[in-house]
Amino acid sequence: MKKLLVCLLPILVCCACGLIPHSAPVLTQHDVGNDFEAPAARKPLPLRSVTVSASQVLSGLSMYYRYNAQPTERGVYAYNRWAAPPANLVEQALARLLPIVSEGKCRLDLQISDVILEINRKGLGKLLLAGQASISIDGKNPVFKSVMDVRVPLSRVEPAAEAEGLRDAIVMLADRTDGWVSGNTSIAEYCRPL
Repeated sequence: MKKLLVCLLPILVCCACGLIPHSAPVLTQHDVGNDFEAPAARKPLPLRSVTVSASQVLSGLSMYYRYNAQPTERGVYAYNRWAAPPANLVEQALARLLPIVSEGKCRLDLQISDVILEINRKGLGKLLLAGQASISIDGKNPVFKSVMDVRVPLSRVEPAAEAEGLRDAIVMLADRTDGWVSGNTSIAEYCRPL
């Protein structure tokens, strides 16, 4: 009997170890930080508000990537998420980077169509922040439009680098938006406060 128990004991121990549940992987949340500040030389734009919305695919918290070799496949990181939907992250940062005039009569609406880590055949990555900016008085009937696609090269291909790339892309987007609005006399004239 003792010999039988001695023989069965290692088998029971091995079986028991297989039954113990393993801990779930840790879910990591990424954002873009909160220390955005408009350059001191940036003049307030003749806008009363800046809003950002996104396509349906970006309404959640998933972080996406795409390999160049599979251009129609959109990958999603299993254990990495945005801390808030990308449109919220972009809007909060732009609110700090683009000073506006409270009595401005125009609205700037940015519709984001994609935020994705693109990986080329050499394994190098770029963050793409793609969207369209429009200026209107009522938010429904745009008078001016501009495509605002920004690509930022990344030093690594991983979710944390994607978040850092989005941060850099937002700063570049703010610079382009400022140049588009303040450098276009038609927009300045149309949006000038009464």
